[in-house]
Amino acid sequence: MKAGLRSIQTIATRAERYGERCGGPVILAGLVVGLGVVQLASGPLGLTSRFSLQLLVLLVLQLVGPMLVALLSLALLLPRWLERYNQPSSGVEMEGIAAAAVVGALLELLFLAAAICGGVLGTPRSDLIGELRDLLGGVLLIDVARACLRAGVFLAAVCGWSQWRSQRNRRLGRDPGQLVSDQLAEGLVLLLSLKLLWITLIDPLHLSTSPS
Repeated sequence: MKAGLRSIQTIATRAERYGERCGGPVILAGLVVGLGVVQLASGPLGLTSRFSLQLLVLLVLQLVGPMLVALLSLALLLPRWLERYNQPSSGVEMEGIAAAAVVGALLELLFLAAAICGGVLGTPRSDLIGELRDLLGGVLLIDVARACLRAGVFLAAVCGWSQWRSQRNRRLGRDPGQLVSDQLAEGLVLLLSLKLLWITLIDPLHLSTSPS
């Protein structure tokens, strides 16, 4: 019982540290994506503000959200992971993987909220509150849950992979200075592979329609 409580506390502490490091950049990325997508959709594409916001939510939940969150988190957390997992006494830490999964899901929620705020800033001001209410009413919790699950799985996967690569390179006696650039490139390939596997086999692209 005490061991389980200590494990939960460790996961919560690490998730908090990961969130503090990644929260700001994720919010900034969400604002940029939201503003850019809505301006592009309502400008060159000629969509109404309502359809522009719907397109934004579709992209964030189904295509770019979990992938971008995991990639940003990988770039920000990889130096810490390498510093920790390159120690001679380090092994596979399930607490670190679990913390990465938790913070990945929470960062996806943060990214979605920031993207919607950015999209709202880029829409015309006519009946903005009504359009935003219709938009939020049309998004089902299952779609948000799937996106959060993907982000959590992606970040947990790259965390576990980082641990394995660090241990392997330590056994082979390779220079730790080369690990950051190597693992960033390999992590990007891993995330792209996971994304392709997810959208083709596990959960094909779709957006649930809310019952009217």
